[in-house]
Amino acid sequence: MRLALLGPAPPFRGGIVTYFAMLARVLAQRGHELLWASFRRQYPRFLFPGTEQEGETAPWLRHANTPRFVPWSPWSWWRTYRDLRAFGPDAVVIKYWIPFFAPGFFGVAWLLRRRTRTRIVYILDNVIPHEKYPLSAFLTRLALRQGHAWIAQSEQVRRDFFTVLPAADPGAVVLAPHPVYDFGAPGRRRPDRAAARAQLGLPAAARLVLFFGFIKPYKGVAHLIEATPRLRERYGEALQVLVVGDIYGERQSYHDLVERLGVRDVLRLVEGFVPDEAVEAYFCAADLVVLPYVSATQSGIVQIAYNYDKPVVTTRVGGLPEVVIEGETGFLVPPADPAALAGAIIRFFDEEWSGRLAAGVAREKAKYSWERMAQTIEVLAAGQAGKPAP
Repeated sequence: MRLALLGPAPPFRGGIVTYFAMLARVLAQRGHELLWASFRRQYPRFLFPGTEQEGETAPWLRHANTPRFVPWSPWSWWRTYRDLRAFGPDAVVIKYWIPFFAPGFFGVAWLLRRRTRTRIVYILDNVIPHEKYPLSAFLTRLALRQGHAWIAQSEQVRRDFFTVLPAADPGAVVLAPHPVYDFGAPGRRRPDRAAARAQLGLPAAARLVLFFGFIKPYKGVAHLIEATPRLRERYGEALQVLVVGDIYGERQSYHDLVERLGVRDVLRLVEGFVPDEAVEAYFCAADLVVLPYVSATQSGIVQIAYNYDKPVVTTRVGGLPEVVIEGETGFLVPPADPAALAGAIIRFFDEEWSGRLAAGVAREKAKYSWERMAQTIEVLAAGQAGKPAP
């Protein structure tokens, strides 16, 4: 089968890029001819809230791609369409996550639908954005209605989809969960907990709680910081809270909150984007991964944690309760509740849940395979509606 991807590629960075890289790898391994129609530009500099849009990509995540697409340039949409038409794919796979990209996705998909027989398959991260965008519902509907089929990565996303396109064929909207992320180099042995901590300069014996990923308001990092005084009171410096990621938007408020609460000795803010080759060490070093999100659909961070058999404490928002199973793979707490968040973390350590939850994660993660996602794409690319591959 000839398949094309439309989305950002290295040297751009972030979870979407990593997702496409891992998807490209599995599709190529399954014998498909592949074209990755990638982004030449991603965001105008004045709109980008992080530090840098580009960064180093691990060699094993690189894949040939054609950088052509610019979200705000109709001329680039036409050129991207011409590249795709020349390749002649059976289907183009587009990942949808925010309305900013909707006009460009609409432009390319509209041309393909009217000038070729190529099927358009959307993978849906979010249908309703976490943050406010002008005309978000209109733009999302504009882009998604060009699809022939859609893959929702959580039941919450599937429900959201039908609020935007209520007349869509339910058989063409397939539920297939977000696959796990493995950042390990092929053939390289995964570091154990002690080796990972030594590599990162972290205390060997501390109870280590990890938040990882872009730091945005909806991810609730402030609530984790506010939970830390109770953790410090319980464990002293025998506990470390590690907050790792690029801060989007205003950053000083996080540092001010750490200082005001007097937890600088047990909470470390590691600012900036983490290169692919360094991601694995943080998860291997951690005892527990915490996602204090205020809103969510699903999270790629859960899928990184699961890949490394790490339990998760997160909030009962969006599709997260579909993935984190209470008492089996982690604990769920109400959003925006630092006391409940601290209580779940204390329960994890005091009642020694680590082994039981890690075993549950190891069982649960089997359903989050890239093979399953690839099989689902194959079914939809061939025009076959129905349930995803088992």
